[in-house]
Amino acid sequence: MTLSLACYGQQQPEERNILLPKNQKQRNPWDGFTYGGSIGGSIGSNLWGISLSPRLGYKLSEEVELAFSVNYYFQQNQQSRYHSVSLGPSLNYYIARNFYAKASYQHYFITQKIRRSELSYRIEEDALLLGGGYMQALGSNSYLRIGFSYNVLYDKDKSIFSSGLVPEIGFVIGL
Repeated sequence: MTLSLACYGQQQPEERNILLPKNQKQRNPWDGFTYGGSIGGSIGSNLWGISLSPRLGYKLSEEVELAFSVNYYFQQNQQSRYHSVSLGPSLNYYIARNFYAKASYQHYFITQKIRRSELSYRIEEDALLLGGGYMQALGSNSYLRIGFSYNVLYDKDKSIFSSGLVPEIGFVIGL
């Protein structure tokens, strides 16, 4: 009886053999990827700035996404010029496609040049941001994200930032 079962298993029709290329599902290799980011600007009395923050992610499941972002910020006023670049991974958990929770590590590289002098500063700082927020659907797989994070590594005596609280507004496409 074992011999007859083994022979039957070997005689399957070609249309049921999942190892044949014609029977494998054709998937777009970019299906699991997400992308997005934000663009911002600031203007004030003798001050202007711009920020760019692209991000690329991959859906580990329908609720969990691993992403990587690079952030650039430039600000200039009459006294100084400031550049900041940060990069790092984040893990996002989506709740019913209306809310999200996130953990993100960012490493900052910051330079500041004082005008009319030779003074310039270079500093690096780490941030571990924990937070969450609200998501508004903009289309079938596009969302506006509005939320807050808090840098749990923030030390008011050592940080170059004025606060550990970080507001965020951005877009995600591909969820």
